[in-house]
Amino acid sequence: MHPVLFEIFGRQIGTYGLFMILGAVSAWFLIRFLAGKEDKDMPLVFLISIAGGIVGTFMLRPITRIPEIIMNWEYFRQMPIEVFFSRIFGEIVFYGALIGGVIAMVLFCRGFKMPILPYADLFAPGLALAHGFGRVGCFFGGCCFGIPISPISAFAVVFPAHSAGAPPGIPLLAIQLIEAGSLFIITAILVLVYKKTAGSGLTVCLYGALYSVLRFILEFFRGDLVRGVYGGLSTSQYISIAVFIVSAAVFCYIIVKKRRDSACT
Repeated sequence: MHPVLFEIFGRQIGTYGLFMILGAVSAWFLIRFLAGKEDKDMPLVFLISIAGGIVGTFMLRPITRIPEIIMNWEYFRQMPIEVFFSRIFGEIVFYGALIGGVIAMVLFCRGFKMPILPYADLFAPGLALAHGFGRVGCFFGGCCFGIPISPISAFAVVFPAHSAGAPPGIPLLAIQLIEAGSLFIITAILVLVYKKTAGSGLTVCLYGALYSVLRFILEFFRGDLVRGVYGGLSTSQYISIAVFIVSAAVFCYIIVKKRRDSACT
């Protein structure tokens, strides 16, 4: 609704960027609270994960658009080079940030022989919290918008002409706020689970399962189809299926292993 927060020295400060910063800061304080002051390596692992997430968020989009480029090559080949790269690399992809951050954390921890699951569990609530703030930023920026709905609905929102991609003047489902609220609820659930199962891997598996189901459902109500639709499902829905399968499988493995270990003792 308000993509530009204010101007300073002739430069526009975007609302989306502000909420991204708020999300990162709030995630840091939550993680710091959960970790306590004993873990001196945590800040470095946190920064490494963020760096990997930044790389991943811009790299996943071109990969997922390869089928579209192949099928519509005549359309893409006529674009000026700057427009082509803007269309391919110009949007942030959350799943790309998630995958990039996980890869960076795993490689760093394995390289320095540090435990992975404790950090994965620790970062999961903060990630959900930061993502929630990011979706609020999407709402104010006008990206990641929902499908058209009745103007009398309590969840309807009309974006102005200067929004980032949302069609102006049409009542749209405020899907960004719905996802943000859901993520804040997931954050609370993960915090409660983490306090009882910290370091076991259950918290991060629960995060993967909960968010993948949420994202799969909400994708049916997204109106920005530029994200790719193949076989009736979006790219994010296929990734959600994979994330859910892996998270559920690892969750079950951890539970079974815990029970076996308890039986042996």
